[in-house]
Amino acid sequence: MKSCLRTRAPVWDVARGLLVFLVCGILSFTIMAPPTSDSLLHGAGAIAGARDLLLWPFDRASIWNLPIGANAVYVPASIRQATQWGMTTDPDVLILTPNAPLTPVYFNSDGWSHRNRCRAEGGVLFSAPIPSDFVVPGAGPRNPDGTTPNYATAVLATDGMTLFQGQPFARCTAGGTATIWWFQKNERLDGMGNSGGHGGSMLSSIGGTIRLTELVLGGVIHHALKVNLFGAENYWYDSATQGYRWPATTADSGAARNYGGSVRALRMGSLLALPSSIDVNSMGLETDAAKILAHAFQDYGAYTVDDAAWSVYAIATEFSPRGKVEDNFVSSWGFSMRPQSRTVPWARDMDRIFGALNVVDNWNEAMWQTVSSSNGAQGAGGGSPRVSWAP
Repeated sequence: MKSCLRTRAPVWDVARGLLVFLVCGILSFTIMAPPTSDSLLHGAGAIAGARDLLLWPFDRASIWNLPIGANAVYVPASIRQATQWGMTTDPDVLILTPNAPLTPVYFNSDGWSHRNRCRAEGGVLFSAPIPSDFVVPGAGPRNPDGTTPNYATAVLATDGMTLFQGQPFARCTAGGTATIWWFQKNERLDGMGNSGGHGGSMLSSIGGTIRLTELVLGGVIHHALKVNLFGAENYWYDSATQGYRWPATTADSGAARNYGGSVRALRMGSLLALPSSIDVNSMGLETDAAKILAHAFQDYGAYTVDDAAWSVYAIATEFSPRGKVEDNFVSSWGFSMRPQSRTVPWARDMDRIFGALNVVDNWNEAMWQTVSSSNGAQGAGGGSPRVSWAP
């Protein structure tokens, strides 16, 4: 599924889409208490305390929670500088309210066709707890997130652990009909969390999402991120790789004709990071918000999960009944996270960060098996982790 935050419409591979309904195994571990603000420390020191899985999900060995290791092999990503906007976001719809009213979610195939996504076109795909007043706008020019936002979605079931994930979700009026095109129920909040509703990669709808309290004054991001790049200029495609790499399990259905990158290492599912040789404090970053983001890129990295389909950088952010990251960002910093202008300090900072990103090229499933069994001794790419594992 191509990511289309603004106007473009992807071609959906129906056969592949139906596979997401298959149910697979799950892993579990102990649920822990919420973290305190002073426990989320940047740097080599230990992260003390414990976790609230609603705020910091998945097993500590999940790809989303593993820091970068000292033996990571970096290959310059050579990401082309964005030309159309200074920065944008890809809001993930996170509905983590297991005590809310049980709500049927109906089939709707409007997708990225520029129809509005608001009507039930078929039967109930699943029922899940959703607050009655929570509205997710349909597609169209009045949607603040773009005319056809992806809205990869994670809805927590009544058991407080099972995740329904899919895209694109809509509920156009309070108390109205909830719709989605496709979904899967393969993951739990206490599991590894690889798969989900990002159609370009089939990676998690909630793992890697910037949460409400993270990219604010005094905030810190203690997990990997998710980004979308312009596939026509950045993502590699050949018949051998099919345009993706682990942990992605697919690339966009139009990858063969739409991907045009020149770096073989940079494909759907690549782990991007600022190399350890870079001093974040010497990058010339003009905003403190960008410094928070840069530290996360260096300590944990970011997975490529969708094609932005236009010349922008996009990063996944929380859109939930609790609020939107974009609103908290403006309240905290006094400027937009999604400036159209490319000449403002935040946009210049995004050019600096994305231009310096490398691919962690020795990160694959075999390496993950080794790292995940190290119980905190190694990070992504092998070697000592830059920061401590999640508690």
